[in-house]
Amino acid sequence: MTLGLCMIVKNESDVLRRALDGIAHVADEIVIVDTGSTDGTADLAREYTDKVFSFEWANDFAAARNFALSHVTSDYWMWLDADDTVPERTARAVKKFIGTADGSVDVVMMPYVLGFSDNGKPTYSFYRERILKNSPEFYWEGRVHEAVVPHGNILRLPHGIVHAKPQKRVSGTRNLDIYTDMKVNGEKFTPRETYYYARELFFNEYYTDAAAEFRKFLDARNGFEVNKRDASLMLARCYKRLGNIHGALNALFEGFIYGLPTGEACCELGAIYFEMTDYSRAAYWYELASRCKPDSGSGAFIDYDCYGFLPFVWLAVCYDRLGDLKKAYRYHRRAYKIRPDHPSVLANCRYFERMGFTDRKNN
Repeated sequence: MTLGLCMIVKNESDVLRRALDGIAHVADEIVIVDTGSTDGTADLAREYTDKVFSFEWANDFAAARNFALSHVTSDYWMWLDADDTVPERTARAVKKFIGTADGSVDVVMMPYVLGFSDNGKPTYSFYRERILKNSPEFYWEGRVHEAVVPHGNILRLPHGIVHAKPQKRVSGTRNLDIYTDMKVNGEKFTPRETYYYARELFFNEYYTDAAAEFRKFLDARNGFEVNKRDASLMLARCYKRLGNIHGALNALFEGFIYGLPTGEACCELGAIYFEMTDYSRAAYWYELASRCKPDSGSGAFIDYDCYGFLPFVWLAVCYDRLGDLKKAYRYHRRAYKIRPDHPSVLANCRYFERMGFTDRKNN
């Protein structure tokens, strides 16, 4: 089987080579669509492929990506953003899949890693459709936060793609502007678009509007349960920032309708009760968070710190406030084993040393 790599780019000369060098040797063809670069991106792309095309940008990511697909001739295609990187072991896994594929697999899902801890371990990721059979039934949908609906025979590979946006880059309001334009033009939103529109509003600090859109998404009959669960969490965060603690608690508990409690939701509940100085209930939820297992294969946004490190840090604080220093210290030791150089852990090391406990070198 053969593999085509698809990319859409604009002014990516500072990162494009980094992205291509990690995967170009695996791909049988590379299709790059430039949407209006002025920094020599297209010329750089031609060093890797002769399939470089221009596409007039029209605030529609799916349209640009589907244009790229129209030029793919390989059996499978893989997408990549210019500010992504492909670790060596991931490239090997992709090469092995293509080398052994018999066409029976329709979609390959892979982790998309968006954040790392100070010790270099992934802390925030979610599974995405990454390699798909070259078939008319697989195409991009959505002007922004575009996606391909995965179906058929789905394979999950554990090795991921790393989103490595340069620190100097600022996303701005581009995505939100596209959604706003859609709304002004009276376009009907799908449930998924409502969900992502609400997230864009939240991250741009329009909490009242975000809460209304999350509520609309939750009340809709359609929509993936994994997104409903996250929407409940995000709605709670909206209410919390708006000072509506009762609403935040209701939203979090509503989220349990869509599945077992997640580490993220339990940590949010722990934080609310901690701020209310109800340390016993805060400890209850942080302890539950520490026992939760991340549903990594669901496609959910996973904050792995909420499944160990953060609960342990806060349990140390909670039990300290409750006067149980020995239990507080035990949780501190567990946090230390995960991230010994984290500022909060180092601060707690100093605190427990002052309280007469073993110094951190012997933890």
